[in-house]
Amino acid sequence: MNLRSIDLNLLVLFDALIEVRSVRRAGERIGLSQSATSHALDRLRKLLGDELLVRTASGMEPTPRALSLAGPVRLALQDIQTALAPDRFEPAEAEIGLTIAVETHETIVVLPLLVEEIRREAPGIVLTVRSGSVEDILNGVDQGRVDVAIGLFNGLPDRFMTSRLLSDVHACVMRADHPLARSPLTLERYLEAPHLLISMSGGTTNAVDNALAEQGLRRHIAMQMPHGLAAVMALTRSDMVTSVTRGVARVFAATAPAVVMDLPFPVPPSTFRLVWHRRFQADPARMWLRRKLVAIAAAIEAAKDDG
Repeated sequence: MNLRSIDLNLLVLFDALIEVRSVRRAGERIGLSQSATSHALDRLRKLLGDELLVRTASGMEPTPRALSLAGPVRLALQDIQTALAPDRFEPAEAEIGLTIAVETHETIVVLPLLVEEIRREAPGIVLTVRSGSVEDILNGVDQGRVDVAIGLFNGLPDRFMTSRLLSDVHACVMRADHPLARSPLTLERYLEAPHLLISMSGGTTNAVDNALAEQGLRRHIAMQMPHGLAAVMALTRSDMVTSVTRGVARVFAATAPAVVMDLPFPVPPSTFRLVWHRRFQADPARMWLRRKLVAIAAAIEAAKDDG
């Protein structure tokens, strides 16, 4: 294919279409009317010899050809953007989008503080936060759709860079008037209780289950859900308990009438890490974002130690 025949704006549209999977919303994202977007999509289809997006019962879905192009096109556009960007990053003047992918709900401790700092120091930055499985998140990092990921990542390939964010111990949370809140929590009473598992990645076990399994024990998971706020509501309306890191437990207790209790068995602390792609190691905007996250986490740990 002759590169001179390719309009770069068509690739920008393709990237938006893959992202939102809607002609109208893709046009809104890049500033085109719906008719102009449809016309540009027709040009793309002729250029690439493929339908790219097809209508299904669940909405517009990309074809296999479109999916195979999605990653390379996104990376190519980012390379062009990086090449044309100034060497220095001025947060107050930046008008860009940054995406964080989270594998675990423990980020509820860090992200609100990050939002405060971005709104104060870099109001032109649009921050997107997504959740998903480890595989989905790492695919996003690979394809350049995720600028930094937060989670429990281990044994990653060399193309991924990592940095420790923070560590925390685990605790048990229940509604304030829960029968188990009247006396110290024993292992027997803990195992008898119905448990709420919070998992943004869709996993069915966590560090608490692993610690119990080492003792040949297992708790009863009565409900599983992905989001912390919904979990808090469920806890206050039931006899379920949940086991989370102590930082999350404090947020829950500050949000609703809930109590935090020590677990009646040892669980190793969980260490959460930042992950990003090696090719963006020196990108000024992404470096700024990572440094913000590390600084916020360090302040949280320092406050925890002081307390």
